[in-house]
Amino acid sequence: MTSSDVAPDGAPDLVLDVALLDIDGTLLDSTYHHALAWSRAFAAVGEPIPVHRLHRLIGMGGDRIVAAAVDDETEARLGDELRERWKREYDDLIEETRLLPGARALLDRLQGLGLKVVLASSSIPEHAEHALRALGAGGRTDAWTTAEDASESKPHPELLEKALEQVGGSRAVMIGDATWDVEAATRAGLRTIGLRSGGISEQELLDAGAVAVYDDPLNLLEHLESALAAAVAPAPGSAGPTL
Repeated sequence: MTSSDVAPDGAPDLVLDVALLDIDGTLLDSTYHHALAWSRAFAAVGEPIPVHRLHRLIGMGGDRIVAAAVDDETEARLGDELRERWKREYDDLIEETRLLPGARALLDRLQGLGLKVVLASSSIPEHAEHALRALGAGGRTDAWTTAEDASESKPHPELLEKALEQVGGSRAVMIGDATWDVEAATRAGLRTIGLRSGGISEQELLDAGAVAVYDDPLNLLEHLESALAAAVAPAPGSAGPTL
C-alpha cells in the first residue's frame, strides 16, 4: 500500500504523504520527568512552582516555559539559568525514561503504509539522541528535527514546517500528546491525532482540535487506519478534506 492509497475499506485516497510525530510523551515516556526537572530547577532559584502547573506546559519549547510559568520579567532575569538547571536535572533522569508501548511498531507500520515518517521534536539535540537511539530511528524514520532546526518553538508551527521541508512533504498528519502539538499543527494547516500518554486528557486534546485521541502508540496502532481516515475526513460543513 502506498501513500496515495492509504485508505481503509476501499475508501478514497487519503492524500497523506507524511506522518509527523512528537517524541516526548508521544513515543517516549518522559513528560513527567521533564516536569520534575523543571520543578527542581525553579525550586533551586527560589521560585517554586507546583509540578501540576509545569506539567501543563511540557510540550511547548523550553524557551517559552519560564515566561508561561511565571512572567516575562522572570524569563529575562532567570531564564538562561533555569534552562541550564533543568538540563542538568533532566540529564540525571533521562536513563529512567522508556519507550511507550508500541512506539517502534507504530513507526514501522506508518512506513509500511508508504508514509514518510518524521520525528518533529523540539528537544535539545543531546536529549533527542537518547530517544532516537531507543527508537532505532535511523531505520524507522526518514528524518527528524530538534530545537536547533527552527528559530521558533512549539506552539509556533515553524518546527513542523521545517520537518516537512526535510522530506519534501506537504500533506501530513501530526501525532502528538500535548495541546501545544495540536496548536502548532493547526497553525501549520495540519490535523492532529492525539495521545493521552503525556497525561493530557482526551477532552483537552479534542478541545484543542485533535481529530481523534488514543491511549498510547500501541492503542493508536490497533486503530491506525480509522485514525488516519479521521485525519482526512471532511470538516463539518465542508465539501472535502482540508489537507
